[in-house]
Amino acid sequence: MENIMDLVILYDNSLQDIKVEDFSGLQFHLFNSNELDGFFHYGNKKLPNPLIALIEFSKKKKYQHYLLMENDLVLSGNLRTFLMSVNKADCDYMHIATDILGGPEEHWPINYIRNNPFKNIYFSWSQIFYVSYRFLTDLAAFINENNSFYYEFLLPTMAYNRGYSIRQFENMGYNFQLSWGPAEIYEHLYQYERKHNTFYHPIKDLSIVDFR
Repeated sequence: MENIMDLVILYDNSLQDIKVEDFSGLQFHLFNSNELDGFFHYGNKKLPNPLIALIEFSKKKKYQHYLLMENDLVLSGNLRTFLMSVNKADCDYMHIATDILGGPEEHWPINYIRNNPFKNIYFSWSQIFYVSYRFLTDLAAFINENNSFYYEFLLPTMAYNRGYSIRQFENMGYNFQLSWGPAEIYEHLYQYERKHNTFYHPIKDLSIVDFR
Protein backbone atom coordinates (compact mmCIF):
# COMPACT_ATOMS: atom_id res chain seq x y z
CA MET A 1 0.00 0.00 0.00
CA GLU A 2 2.93 2.33 0.68
CA ASN A 3 3.16 5.26 -1.75
CA ILE A 4 -0.05 4.14 -3.47
CA MET A 5 -2.94 4.80 -1.10
CA ASP A 6 -3.70 4.90 2.61
CA LEU A 7 -5.08 1.76 4.23
CA VAL A 8 -7.83 2.38 6.77
CA ILE A 9 -9.74 -0.49 8.37
CA LEU A 10 -13.43 0.23 8.90
CA TYR A 11 -14.02 -1.89 11.99
CA ASP A 12 -17.43 -2.73 13.39
CA ASN A 13 -16.96 -2.93 17.15
CA SER A 14 -20.54 -3.90 17.96
CA LEU A 15 -19.54 -7.48 18.85
CA GLN A 16 -15.96 -6.99 20.04
CA ASP A 17 -14.14 -3.80 20.84
CA ILE A 18 -10.43 -3.46 20.11
CA LYS A 19 -7.57 -1.31 21.30
CA VAL A 20 -6.20 0.32 18.18
CA GLU A 21 -2.89 0.94 19.92
CA ASP A 22 -2.36 -2.85 19.89
CA PHE A 23 -2.12 -2.73 16.08
CA SER A 24 0.94 -0.63 15.38
CA GLY A 25 1.12 0.82 11.90
CA LEU A 26 -2.57 0.30 11.09
CA GLN A 27 -5.24 2.99 10.84
CA PHE A 28 -8.78 2.27 12.03
CA HIS A 29 -12.17 3.90 11.78
CA LEU A 30 -14.36 2.37 14.48
CA PHE A 31 -18.13 2.26 14.23
CA ASN A 32 -20.99 0.38 15.86
CA SER A 33 -23.32 -1.17 13.29
CA ASN A 34 -26.15 -1.32 15.82
CA GLU A 35 -25.96 2.43 16.31
CA LEU A 36 -25.15 3.57 12.77
CA ASP A 37 -28.45 4.53 11.19
CA GLY A 38 -29.17 2.54 8.02
CA PHE A 39 -26.22 0.16 8.28
CA PHE A 40 -28.59 -2.82 8.18
CA HIS A 41 -30.94 -2.13 5.29
CA TYR A 42 -34.42 -1.68 6.77
CA GLY A 43 -33.12 -3.52 9.84
CA ASN A 44 -32.38 -6.73 7.90
CA LYS A 45 -29.25 -8.34 9.38
CA LYS A 46 -28.70 -10.17 6.08
CA LEU A 47 -28.20 -6.84 4.33
CA PRO A 48 -25.32 -4.92 5.90
CA ASN A 49 -24.53 -1.72 4.05
CA PRO A 50 -20.84 -0.78 4.23
CA LEU A 51 -21.54 2.26 2.04
CA ILE A 52 -23.11 3.84 5.13
CA ALA A 53 -19.92 3.25 7.12
CA LEU A 54 -17.84 4.67 4.27
CA ILE A 55 -19.99 7.81 4.11
CA GLU A 56 -19.56 8.24 7.87
CA PHE A 57 -15.80 7.82 7.53
CA SER A 58 -15.61 10.33 4.66
CA LYS A 59 -17.01 13.01 6.96
CA LYS A 60 -13.90 12.63 9.11
CA LYS A 61 -11.29 11.93 6.45
CA LYS A 62 -11.59 13.44 2.97
CA TYR A 63 -9.86 11.80 0.02
CA GLN A 64 -10.38 12.41 -3.69
CA HIS A 65 -11.33 8.73 -4.05
CA TYR A 66 -12.16 5.76 -1.84
CA LEU A 67 -11.65 2.08 -2.62
CA LEU A 68 -13.75 -0.15 -0.37
CA MET A 69 -12.95 -3.87 -0.10
CA GLU A 70 -14.75 -6.36 2.12
CA ASN A 71 -12.61 -8.49 4.42
CA ASP A 72 -13.71 -11.81 2.90
CA LEU A 73 -12.73 -10.87 -0.66
CA VAL A 74 -9.47 -12.46 -1.82
CA LEU A 75 -7.39 -11.67 -4.91
CA SER A 76 -5.36 -14.30 -6.72
CA GLY A 77 -2.74 -11.96 -8.05
CA ASN A 78 -0.60 -9.02 -7.04
CA LEU A 79 -2.57 -6.58 -4.88
CA ARG A 80 -0.03 -3.80 -5.29
CA THR A 81 -0.32 -3.96 -9.08
CA PHE A 82 -4.10 -3.88 -8.81
CA LEU A 83 -4.05 -0.85 -6.51
CA MET A 84 -1.68 1.02 -8.80
CA SER A 85 -4.02 0.43 -11.74
CA VAL A 86 -7.05 1.61 -9.77
CA ASN A 87 -5.21 4.66 -8.50
CA LYS A 88 -4.53 5.79 -12.07
CA ALA A 89 -8.20 5.67 -12.99
CA ASP A 90 -9.80 9.08 -13.26
CA CYS A 91 -13.46 8.27 -12.74
CA ASP A 92 -16.30 8.75 -10.28
CA TYR A 93 -17.19 5.09 -9.99
CA MET A 94 -15.52 1.77 -10.74
CA HIS A 95 -17.43 -1.43 -10.18
CA ILE A 96 -17.80 -5.17 -10.77
CA ALA A 97 -19.63 -5.86 -14.04
CA THR A 98 -19.86 -9.65 -13.63
CA ASP A 99 -23.23 -10.93 -12.42
CA ILE A 100 -23.79 -14.69 -12.44
CA LEU A 101 -27.49 -14.22 -11.66
CA GLY A 102 -28.09 -12.28 -14.84
CA GLY A 103 -29.65 -8.95 -13.94
CA PRO A 104 -31.13 -6.66 -11.27
CA GLU A 105 -34.50 -8.41 -11.18
CA GLU A 106 -32.78 -11.60 -10.01
CA HIS A 107 -31.60 -9.98 -6.76
CA TRP A 108 -34.28 -9.99 -4.07
CA PRO A 109 -33.35 -6.68 -2.33
CA ILE A 110 -34.85 -4.95 -5.38
CA ASN A 111 -38.19 -5.44 -3.61
CA TYR A 112 -37.28 -2.76 -1.08
CA ILE A 113 -37.09 0.01 -3.70
CA ARG A 114 -39.76 2.69 -3.43
CA ASN A 115 -40.35 5.98 -5.29
CA ASN A 116 -37.77 5.17 -7.95
CA PRO A 117 -36.73 8.36 -9.80
CA PHE A 118 -34.44 6.60 -12.28
CA LYS A 119 -35.21 5.46 -15.83
CA ASN A 120 -33.27 2.20 -15.44
CA ILE A 121 -32.26 0.11 -12.41
CA TYR A 122 -28.86 -1.58 -12.30
CA PHE A 123 -27.20 -4.00 -9.91
CA SER A 124 -23.51 -4.54 -9.16
CA TRP A 125 -21.90 -6.88 -6.67
CA SER A 126 -20.13 -4.47 -4.35
CA GLN A 127 -17.65 -6.49 -2.35
CA ILE A 128 -15.26 -3.98 -3.88
CA PHE A 129 -15.98 -0.59 -5.40
CA TYR A 130 -14.22 2.71 -6.09
CA VAL A 131 -15.92 6.09 -5.72
CA SER A 132 -14.95 9.72 -5.95
CA TYR A 133 -15.64 12.07 -3.06
CA ARG A 134 -18.04 13.97 -5.33
CA PHE A 135 -20.06 10.85 -6.10
CA LEU A 136 -19.98 9.75 -2.46
CA THR A 137 -21.40 13.03 -1.19
CA ASP A 138 -24.14 12.89 -3.85
CA LEU A 139 -24.97 9.33 -2.76
CA ALA A 140 -25.27 10.50 0.85
CA ALA A 141 -27.63 13.30 -0.18
CA PHE A 142 -29.81 10.87 -2.14
CA ILE A 143 -29.97 8.43 0.78
CA ASN A 144 -31.18 11.23 3.03
CA GLU A 145 -34.13 11.67 0.67
CA ASN A 146 -34.74 8.03 -0.27
CA ASN A 147 -33.15 5.18 1.70
CA SER A 148 -35.02 2.36 -0.04
CA PHE A 149 -32.20 1.44 -2.46
CA TYR A 150 -29.83 -1.22 -1.16
CA TYR A 151 -26.32 0.02 -1.96
CA GLU A 152 -25.63 -2.67 -4.59
CA PHE A 153 -28.50 -1.13 -6.56
CA LEU A 154 -27.95 2.50 -5.65
CA LEU A 155 -24.29 2.77 -6.67
CA PRO A 156 -24.62 1.62 -10.30
CA THR A 157 -28.16 2.94 -10.79
CA MET A 158 -27.29 6.47 -9.76
CA ALA A 159 -23.95 6.43 -11.60
CA TYR A 160 -25.35 5.26 -14.93
CA ASN A 161 -28.53 7.34 -14.86
CA ARG A 162 -26.91 10.60 -13.83
CA GLY A 163 -23.88 10.69 -16.08
CA TYR A 164 -21.00 10.07 -13.71
CA SER A 165 -17.73 8.86 -15.21
CA ILE A 166 -17.59 5.07 -14.88
CA ARG A 167 -15.17 2.21 -15.38
CA GLN A 168 -15.37 -1.49 -14.64
CA PHE A 169 -12.68 -3.56 -12.91
CA GLU A 170 -12.94 -6.04 -15.76
CA ASN A 171 -11.69 -3.27 -18.09
CA MET A 172 -8.32 -3.60 -16.33
CA GLY A 173 -8.12 -7.36 -16.86
CA TYR A 174 -9.55 -8.58 -13.54
CA ASN A 175 -12.15 -11.31 -13.14
CA PHE A 176 -14.59 -12.22 -10.38
CA GLN A 177 -15.88 -15.44 -8.89
CA LEU A 178 -18.40 -14.32 -6.31
CA SER A 179 -21.92 -14.53 -4.99
CA TRP A 180 -23.82 -14.58 -1.70
CA GLY A 181 -22.17 -17.95 -1.02
CA PRO A 182 -21.95 -20.60 0.28
CA ALA A 183 -18.34 -19.94 1.21
CA GLU A 184 -17.28 -23.56 0.64
CA ILE A 185 -17.83 -23.23 -3.11
CA TYR A 186 -15.60 -20.19 -3.50
CA GLU A 187 -13.02 -21.46 -1.04
CA HIS A 188 -12.74 -24.61 -3.16
CA LEU A 189 -12.40 -22.56 -6.35
CA TYR A 190 -9.71 -20.41 -4.77
CA GLN A 191 -7.80 -23.28 -3.21
CA TYR A 192 -7.82 -25.73 -6.12
CA GLU A 193 -8.87 -23.93 -9.31
CA ARG A 194 -7.84 -20.32 -8.83
CA LYS A 195 -6.83 -18.22 -11.80
CA HIS A 196 -4.54 -15.21 -11.98
CA ASN A 197 -6.02 -11.73 -11.52
CA THR A 198 -9.27 -13.13 -10.17
CA PHE A 199 -11.16 -12.11 -7.04
CA TYR A 200 -13.02 -14.72 -4.96
CA HIS A 201 -15.84 -14.13 -2.49
CA PRO A 202 -16.78 -15.20 0.10
CA ILE A 203 -13.58 -16.62 1.61
CA LYS A 204 -14.12 -17.20 5.33
CA ASP A 205 -11.26 -19.65 6.00
CA LEU A 206 -8.25 -17.35 5.90
CA SER A 207 -5.87 -20.24 6.55
CA ILE A 208 -6.13 -21.15 2.85
CA VAL A 209 -5.13 -17.69 1.63
CA ASP A 210 -1.72 -17.24 0.03
CA PHE A 211 -0.54 -13.86 1.36
CA ARG A 212 2.70 -13.84 -0.61
